[in-house]
Amino acid sequence: MAEKEKTGEIEVSTLSDIELIELLHIAGDCVTQEAVNEIIERRERMIAPLTRIVSDKNSWLEPMPEWWAVVHATYILGAFESAEALSGLLCSLRWADAFDNEWVTEDLPAIFGKIGRPAYAHLLAIVQDYPAGWGARSIALSSMAAIGLHDTALRPLIMESIAKIVENEGEDLRLRQNAANILLDFKSKKHRAILKRFGREESSRKKDIPGYEGVFYDWEVDEFLNSDSSDLDLYDRDWMIFYEDEERHRRHDYWEEEQEQRRREKEEEKGGLLLSEKRYQHCPCGSGLRYEECCKKKVH
Repeated sequence: MAEKEKTGEIEVSTLSDIELIELLHIAGDCVTQEAVNEIIERRERMIAPLTRIVSDKNSWLEPMPEWWAVVHATYILGAFESAEALSGLLCSLRWADAFDNEWVTEDLPAIFGKIGRPAYAHLLAIVQDYPAGWGARSIALSSMAAIGLHDTALRPLIMESIAKIVENEGEDLRLRQNAANILLDFKSKKHRAILKRFGREESSRKKDIPGYEGVFYDWEVDEFLNSDSSDLDLYDRDWMIFYEDEERHRRHDYWEEEQEQRRREKEEEKGGLLLSEKRYQHCPCGSGLRYEECCKKKVH
């Protein structure tokens, strides 16, 4: 059955709940749109097993193709757009940050944005949880902003919370940088003075720290705030395009191209010297590429 499942040659409606969940573990990144739709159709029965997948630390450490199960479970839980999925999605946030699963971390803001207000208090608690680490807190912060994108009544409160982080010089600089970028993304002119002060801080750090590159500088703030362009894709992206045939083919074509490039690079090495093991460390997504040439430059 595995080969047919991988190629989409079965009628997924005939599969049991257990068999559908098994697909997420054995089909790698090739789970079909039809299979996902069938799981979504059975939502009441599927929330619990999907939540178990993302809640289990070991699920995030599985080899290929099982490694993809946490990505699928997170995406499908998000597709429910329901508070019932929150428990699992909050686990996904913590574990995806802990294990650098960028396929999940990059889409969580949009996912929480669709769930909306029910997720707000939970995300705020993570932002305020210093031991959670700056990465998890940063994902939660961006997710709050995504909620504000859709909930205009809640947006002012969210932007004020984000502005306070920018102002707090005792906060982790990386979290402050993300918070400042969110204010710029949303063109929050109300917080212009805060952004200008932060930009001056970045300018000062650039002068004092060799090689330092700030996220933006004070003289750029007005240009960003007054720009006609708007890029809020991070907060409103459609993560479910992952399952579209065209997107899957594009993903695989990209990986094949990168594999060919890697092969050429190896052939061009002179003197038989090997590049560092770290440089060619395989990406955990199973593409066979080094991480820097794959999920670090995430293509979906």
